[in-house]
Order: sequence, then structure tokens, then C-alpha cells
Amino acid sequence: MNMDDFETRLQRQSMRPIPRGWREEILDAARRTSDVPVSIIRPQPSSWWHGLLWPCPQAWAGLAAVWGVILGRNLASRDPVQVVKASKAAPAPELLTALREHRRLLTELIGAPTVVGTSKPFEPRPRSELWHQAAAV
Repeated sequence: MNMDDFETRLQRQSMRPIPRGWREEILDAARRTSDVPVSIIRPQPSSWWHGLLWPCPQAWAGLAAVWGVILGRNLASRDPVQVVKASKAAPAPELLTALREHRRLLTELIGAPTVVGTSKPFEPRPRSELWHQAAAV
């Protein structure tokens, strides 16, 4: 059956009135639902975060409580920070002699000491000879 045939058959049919009993039942059900007050216990979500947490707010509250306990235990278990002031006093003579002895032993083990800091300063150079040729021409 084609859709056009179906539509033409529907147009040919006459409109029948709804039975009296059905009409009264439908109207009574509509009146009863309109008389129900809006529930105060379960308000509609009014913000995006409420809609996000709505599937199971108890689970989210439990998770937040666990994180609170973890944070509290972490902060409670920290040792108080003690600030130690560094003294500007000269090192003890025993420490200086020990350092000199240590350096002497290292130079014996390594060999001749290398002098640090005597190299030339870095000068950037061109990366290709083609640039020199082009500049010279």
C-alpha cells in the first residue's frame, strides 16, 4: 500500500466522536495530575553542577569526605618546619686541612690537573662556506 493511498483513505473516513466514558476518564485523570502540588522534597536542578552530581549525590559526598580525611591526615602528619640560620663564621681549620688533603689525593689519582676557564670565548661562525663566497662577491 502506498502512502498516498493511505492518506486518501483517511480523508474519506468521517470523524467519529470520542465515546462519552472515555472522555470523562481522560478529563478526570488530567484534573488529578494538575491538582498535585510541586514537591518541596525533590526540587528541580537549578544549576549545572547539581545536574552533574544528581545521578548519585551520596557517592559524591562520600568521595569528598574521603578526600577531606586524606587531606587532614596529610596536614596533621607533617613535621613543623624549623628554620636554621646559616652562620657566616669561617670554617674550622681542621676542615680546611681535610679539604686540602682531599684535593691533593684527587690530583694524585687523576694525574695532572686540567686548567679550567682558559679557553677562548665562544664566537658564532657561519655554518656554510657559501655565505662567505656570496658576501665576498
